[in-house]
Amino acid sequence: MYYEYRNKLSATKCHQKMCERLGVTTVSYDTVKVWFRKFKAGDFDIEDERHSGHRIEVDYEQLKQIIAQDRNVSTRTIALELKFAKKTIVNALKRINVTFKFNL
Repeated sequence: MYYEYRNKLSATKCHQKMCERLGVTTVSYDTVKVWFRKFKAGDFDIEDERHSGHRIEVDYEQLKQIIAQDRNVSTRTIALELKFAKKTIVNALKRINVTFKFNL
């Protein structure tokens, strides 16, 4: 992609060439646009940047405390309290061998 950018190819043409050479599902046009914008801004670092998305790790001790306080607490309530997706909480509970009859 950087080679094509340096040779003054447009993002559209670069995407077309990549799809022809490597397959249609290799890279999306939006991804090519993002990279071309980075190159134009002078950012040539190809390492992934840290994302500001949701935290991945659940504090298992905090999770155990919540369950100890109320064994009937729902996974939805825990997720809202800890600000995680419900699925993340369900997976964390499996890791610490805690299961609920209903995952509400």
